[in-house]
Amino acid sequence: MKPDFHDVAGLWERDGSLRDIYVQDTEAVHWDRFDQLLSHYECSYTFDGVAAPFPGSRSVLGNREGSHMLSILLDGAVEICCHFFIFEQLELDISPKEITGPLEHEAVLSFVENLAEALELSADITPENSEQTPFLTYVPRSRTWRIHDDP
Repeated sequence: MKPDFHDVAGLWERDGSLRDIYVQDTEAVHWDRFDQLLSHYECSYTFDGVAAPFPGSRSVLGNREGSHMLSILLDGAVEICCHFFIFEQLELDISPKEITGPLEHEAVLSFVENLAEALELSADITPENSEQTPFLTYVPRSRTWRIHDDP
């Protein structure tokens, strides 16, 4: 069962920082599964700020000559962004300003569930750049959410 909108203190607090979604220990197979998952969402991609067709995650991760951004649009007008920082970790970010109520909260948690289940790896929602202090973790093997105490 997904945590409710008000269950996690500070999760969508508008404090000027982003929230991150982390999936650790990613390998080529996980990036391929991520690309397959993207077909279920409206996405746009830019390279050095210029719109371009998305070449696939492994291609992007092999090109360190510029900046990459993949935007994934969820129901409720929530945008989740991936910048493809490192091969071993899938990191996405969300602006808490876009999570205005239960509808957007549910859309994000559903996306995290779909992501974790597609990759067969746990996914954390954390404060920005705080991968060791999650608010929430979704474990696909047991299909359960864990609420962490004060991140």
